[in-house]
Amino acid sequence: MIKVTQLQFEYGKKRVYDDFSLALDKPGVYGLFGRNGSGKSTLLKILSGLLFPHGGQVEVLGYRPAARLPTFLEQVYVVPEEFHLPDISMAVLQKTHAPFYPRFSGSDFAQYADIFEIPHDKGFAAMSLGQKKKAVIAFALATHTPLLLMDEPTNGLDIVGRSQFKIILGGKEHANRTVIISTHQAHDLESLMHHVLFVDGGKLALSASMQTLQHALQLGVTDDQADTAGSIYQEAYGQQWAYIARNTTGEPGAVNLELLYKALSINKQGVLDAVADYLRPQSQPQLQAAKEEQ
Repeated sequence: MIKVTQLQFEYGKKRVYDDFSLALDKPGVYGLFGRNGSGKSTLLKILSGLLFPHGGQVEVLGYRPAARLPTFLEQVYVVPEEFHLPDISMAVLQKTHAPFYPRFSGSDFAQYADIFEIPHDKGFAAMSLGQKKKAVIAFALATHTPLLLMDEPTNGLDIVGRSQFKIILGGKEHANRTVIISTHQAHDLESLMHHVLFVDGGKLALSASMQTLQHALQLGVTDDQADTAGSIYQEAYGQQWAYIARNTTGEPGAVNLELLYKALSINKQGVLDAVADYLRPQSQPQLQAAKEEQ
């Protein structure tokens, strides 16, 4: 579905991507993580044809996004972190924008609006920021485009709104979509994510399924900091210590994406080594299982 090879991109003299490569060939919800300024939003714009690469090859759904062909654009929808909505109603939004997306479902749009509790009798100028964000998300999900790109979708949503978003995106009607979510709110969405992508230094530092991470890593909480000796990452957690270590139990462990994000930011190599060791199987059955996960 997505193949990026040796991508290069810069803003003026600032190099954002240098020899960046990525391949996604299965539908699912992908979490895109990285520090501020690592180029997450830029990557989403390049994949959707809003920015053009300065080098390398980008192929999405069999198209070159930079060509911006209508047959490509109707299959991709982007939810930006910052957006502007004209002062129109939900009904007018559907009437004016839905025709660009042949898979759009009016009934799903209405259902999502009800779940989000978006007022039908108001224009967007009379709505709160959270209500506007819900309206944008409801429309994006109702387009049913094969590829959905979302930049910090839960920013501006309250606790209830975040729960509503997870309920909708977890619906079976979205099972065959590829959804890439760039976010710092890792904990909000970890129950939905199938795969984690971590961008660092202009390259893809980590691409691993949640299943792989659960087998390679183990999250622990202890009262004694001495118990965290040899861990990949540790931090104070109230009166306790939370840590990530190699999973030596042979059973899938719990993975807290917020803790994983911090571990990747502080001790990236430790995480990468643990994942690489798990994917370096001792037997052919293990090799086959790892391939199937990816």
